[in-house]
Amino acid sequence: MAQTFIEKRKANWQRLEELIGRIRQVRGLQKFNRDEVRELGTLYRRAASDLAIARVESRDQRLVNYLNSLVIRAHGEIYRSESNGVRGILEFYRYDFPAIFRQTYRYTLTVFLIFLAMAVFSFVATYRDDDFSEHAYIPPAMVQHVKENRMWTDDINKEAPATAAYIMTNNIGVGLKTFAFSIFPVVGTVLILMPTALQFGGLNALIVKYHMVQKLYGFVAGHGVLEFTAIFIAGGAGLMIGLALLIPGERTRAQALVERGAIAIKLLAGCIPILIIAGIVEAFISPTPIHPYYKFAVSLGTAIGLAAYLLKPGKPVIVNG
Repeated sequence: MAQTFIEKRKANWQRLEELIGRIRQVRGLQKFNRDEVRELGTLYRRAASDLAIARVESRDQRLVNYLNSLVIRAHGEIYRSESNGVRGILEFYRYDFPAIFRQTYRYTLTVFLIFLAMAVFSFVATYRDDDFSEHAYIPPAMVQHVKENRMWTDDINKEAPATAAYIMTNNIGVGLKTFAFSIFPVVGTVLILMPTALQFGGLNALIVKYHMVQKLYGFVAGHGVLEFTAIFIAGGAGLMIGLALLIPGERTRAQALVERGAIAIKLLAGCIPILIIAGIVEAFISPTPIHPYYKFAVSLGTAIGLAAYLLKPGKPVIVNG
């Protein structure tokens, strides 16, 4: 097994050695072209997968030691080139996260469509029968508020700083849970999104039915775009890992997990600032007694800004998945 394994992978390892040597010569990735950067990322992840396989299936300790050394050197050169303290973090959020999102948008879109299907079902069911709200995770007190044309969010701005901290923590927790459950493809995504989707659809049905659209959306509009987008991206990141395990394609499951897992973690990291900003808006702007049009303007501004950020062209990043 070991000899066949080495013969199949040897050319990749040698090429990775060459690229590591070039990084040291030019002192960074700046002089690499787009294809070389992508090739480096692919070879590094495959070497990491080969190391995991060799540790389990090979008795050749020299092979394990060689691959371990190769992966460590590659990791060190790549991340020493990419990470320059605060500058490296800024570069990630400025270029890498938007580029990764664009290349993996289909996973985010899938999560959004799952959410939309459940929300539409809940909307129709609740609009036809108010009693369905019990199955849509809508508290009875909230239903009563809607029927009486009263908002249940009026007390939020009384303790805005504390509320902001709670909302940001809660939003990040929701994003992490969505990511974690979505690792179980589709089933996990449905289970974690179901309460929010059914409540969202049912609540929309009630506010349309009892003429509270302007009041509720005057509250939700400001932060909703950011909050839901981040949750869909986090779910898409988890779904990517789950599908890599379920349908690895031509790669082994270990290789697919390593490659897509690295991308998914970056997507998840990119969601955190979006959720923090959403929490600040939800605590300080959404409950403020200003005309709803100003809040709709905030919603439109965040939608345009987020679209411009995520869809803007940028420098290539190491992505393969």
